[in-house]
Amino acid sequence: MSDPQDKQMNNDIRDFRQPMVTSIGIMLGFLMNFLAQWAIADDDSSAIQTSADAIVAITLLVGIGLMIFTLFKLLTNRYDTANAGLYYQGIFRWYMAAIIISFGGLAAALFI
Repeated sequence: MSDPQDKQMNNDIRDFRQPMVTSIGIMLGFLMNFLAQWAIADDDSSAIQTSADAIVAITLLVGIGLMIFTLFKLLTNRYDTANAGLYYQGIFRWYMAAIIISFGGLAAALFI
């Protein structure tokens, strides 16, 4: 037997939207600050000097792009409310990919 409240949650993502938007905002701020500090740290030359630097920069930029895409998908109101649960699952996959790629880039910055 299905609970009517479970069915209602599958038809609307508003309960899931706010925590994801908040966390994306915090992570985007952190990543943008990291890139800004990295860019201004060395005034005499380019911040990207080696292939390892390029890998880190590309990884972080891809992660930021995925976060912005995920934020767009979260904030749009054009989705089929009948399939909101499936829509949310797709957004969640993009969200996790963005986090994994971004933090992978930060880990690479620490260890490369």
